[in-house]
Parts: sequence; C-alpha cells; structure tokens
Amino acid sequence: MAITRLMAGASATDRLSALSDDVLLDHIFTKISYTDVVRSSILSKRWRLLWRKTPILKICRKDFEKEKDDMRVHAIINNALLHVDARLLHLNLGVAFNDPKAVDINTWIRLAAEKQVERMELHISYRHPHTTMVELGDSVFRCENLTALLLKRINLPMIPNNFGVFRSLKTLYCLGILNLDDVMFEQFMAICPHLRNLGISCCKALRNLNIRSSNLRYLQLSLLSPDLSLQMACPRLTEIRLTDWGTSPGLKLLQGISRSESIKRITLLNHNTGNAINPGIPSITVLNSFPRLEELTIHGQCFQEMISDEIPVAGLTLQNLKMVRAHIGPDKDGQAVTFLGFLLRNSPLSVTRVFLPERCPRIMQIKLQDLEKEFSKSRLSTVTRRWSMYPNEVCKFC
Repeated sequence: MAITRLMAGASATDRLSALSDDVLLDHIFTKISYTDVVRSSILSKRWRLLWRKTPILKICRKDFEKEKDDMRVHAIINNALLHVDARLLHLNLGVAFNDPKAVDINTWIRLAAEKQVERMELHISYRHPHTTMVELGDSVFRCENLTALLLKRINLPMIPNNFGVFRSLKTLYCLGILNLDDVMFEQFMAICPHLRNLGISCCKALRNLNIRSSNLRYLQLSLLSPDLSLQMACPRLTEIRLTDWGTSPGLKLLQGISRSESIKRITLLNHNTGNAINPGIPSITVLNSFPRLEELTIHGQCFQEMISDEIPVAGLTLQNLKMVRAHIGPDKDGQAVTFLGFLLRNSPLSVTRVFLPERCPRIMQIKLQDLEKEFSKSRLSTVTRRWSMYPNEVCKFC
C-alpha cells in the first residue's frame, strides 16, 4: 500500500513547477521579502533566474536582525539592484546598520532610478540610538517615474537649483523627518504639483504648516508639534485623518481644515478636539463646517472631547452623512452613546456601527438599548470586541 502511494506521488504532476511566471511574479514574489524570493530559486530549475524579473524588491530589516556584517548586507542590496532586469514598480529598503560607512544610499537610489522605479519606501537607520540620521541623497531627484515616496526617519536633502518638478509623484509620506521645517516643506510642495496623498507624522520641526495644493485629495496628520498652526488651500481635498494628538488644540486644526468644504470623510483617532483646553466651546458643532461630510470615524477618547458640557439641542445638520463608525472605550457616564444618538437624530441618512469593549459598563448597555429601541437595526448596529484604547497608528499609504 505504501509503495503504491509513493508511485502515485512520483507520477503526479509537479504543480509547483507548473505555475506560470505571471502567477509567480505578480501574486507570490510581490508579497514576500527579497531574501525569500532568492531562496525560492532552489525549488525549481525554471525558477533559478526568475527572481531577476521581480518588479518589487522588499529588503526588510527583520531578515538581517542577526546579521553583524554590514558589508554583507551592503553587498546584498547592491546585488539586488544591479541584477534585477525588470522595471521596478516598488522598492522597499528597511535596513539598520552598525557602521555608517556601509550605507551607500545615493548609489542605491541611482540604481533604482535606472530601473525606472515608481514607488519607493526608505527606512535606513543605524542600530545605535545616538547616531545621526541617514541623509537622503540627491539621487532621489533623478527618479523621474516616481509616483509614491515614503520616507521614515531619514533626513531630506536640499533641492538642487536646476531641478524642475516631480511630474508623476502623487503620494508623499514623511515620518520622523527631523530636518523638515516650514521652509523645506513649502519647497517640497512646490516641486510636487500633482500630489494627491500627503501624510506627515512625527515631524516636530514644523510650526506653521502651509498646505497649498490644487490636486490634494487625502491628508493625514499625526504627532506633530502641539503649537502647530495650519493654513490650507486645497479645493479638492476629500478625506482627512487626524491621529493621536493628545492634549494639542485639535479644535483649532479642525476649524482650519474645515475651510475646505469639499471634505467627505473624516477619521479621528484618539483625537482631542480641544474641549479641555477650550471649556464651554461646543466642539461638536465644528462638524457644521463640513456640509458634504459622508463618513465619520471616531476612536476612543475623542468622544469625551467632542462633547461639550451640554449637547446643543439644535444647530447641527448633517444631511449628507451616510456612515458613522464609532470605536468606544470604557465610558462610565455613557456620554459617547448620547453623542451617537445626537448624530443619528441630526443626520437622517446615517448608519452607525458601534464597536464596544468586551467589558461594557452597565450605563452604556442601558443607553444602547434605548437607542436600539429608538432606531431600527438598519441604522444602528453594535459589535463587541477587544481593542486597544491607544491603537498603533495605521498608515494608509503603507
């Protein structure tokens, strides 16, 4: 019986080798790291050089956590960029080094530019916490086909005087860029005329953020300076995402953003809209500044901050609101549920999905039951699940 099974297995079709190149390159290799792609070459003779055709290179930090020889990592990156024959759709370099001399970022970006790279994510750092950040080389200005640029904890270069504009760049995300100040930000916005998605996080040098873009659709701001002032001129902006502002004057920022009446989607994650800073101001009425608002997502403590001492009986009309996603933390007074009821009464088209903690206080349960009686299940649905009161920031761009 065992021999029969072995003979049947030997005569069976090798489904692994039968996979087409398109399936391997587009659906498998694009989802794994570069080191795993190279290792796959031993699985089949036909795959021996197939890794050179992969359009996506992901060189991840976790693949080299135990590697102490920086020059070996340097050689792997060089080899990958030199021998890939295909046009690079996506380059993701996330590597930490011990020795600054092993970092040759200018050469790596130049090689990527020769491969006509379209999307580039760079997070190259040093393992020693007190070492200065890696300086992004000016080779990035040679990437004429670049559509998305994501930079994490890496310093920006000065813009060359003879450089024109990024003609194809539509997405820019900056995380932890220490040298990104107001002047440099305006310079970068000037060379990105077709930008549609912009994300800024942990850039503490920004003080007077001036965002002017005729094509910007999506804006994400998080963990910036508490005294940040915001000026905007974005007539096509449709979605904003504000994350983890803590005690910063978020009400002022919301009021600044609300000058763009084209906004349809707002996400507030642990967002403090300034109620504790500006007592007596009914911050909930700031939503009136978004007449086209269709989707509202609120997470955690921002409920307590959105509600003033007394919820206004009138003065809030959101006729276009279609969806409210409410992630409510433990609320002893049940004020968040009261806030949801207020939204439902003032936005007849909205559907509210409420996500509750597993241990829901009794007062919240009672108020939710009252809401369920008042509104049909087609407009109000509740889900109980475990979630963190302070979730990690989720970047839409990544």
